[in-house]
Amino acid sequence: MFPVGPMVQYAKWIPPNGVVRSTTVWADTTDGRHVRVRLDPQGVGVRRADVEEQLTRIVAHPELLRTISSAQRRLHPDQPQFTKLYVVQDVTQLHDREPISRTSNTLATWEVRP
Repeated sequence: MFPVGPMVQYAKWIPPNGVVRSTTVWADTTDGRHVRVRLDPQGVGVRRADVEEQLTRIVAHPELLRTISSAQRRLHPDQPQFTKLYVVQDVTQLHDREPISRTSNTLATWEVRP
């Protein structure tokens, strides 16, 4: 992985006054915390790029997030489990390549059902 991720993540050009979008997944857990879901093979086995690639489908069908909660339960049974998942997109507006504003939008939520 070049140098810390797939090459495609570095291959996108953003205009100097463009917008940078970053998608993350967050979860409420059985111990009452709100945590960022680790989107990598050691976390839930799903990469952020996979979520971004399926974003339109996930927004239309949030139950697709079941894959993430099932993987977390299977890979980390000793950790607090997810009770609710949130897909959040941060949007950073650039001006002359400098960030001038940032907003966060929750695009989808899903209550975990065992």
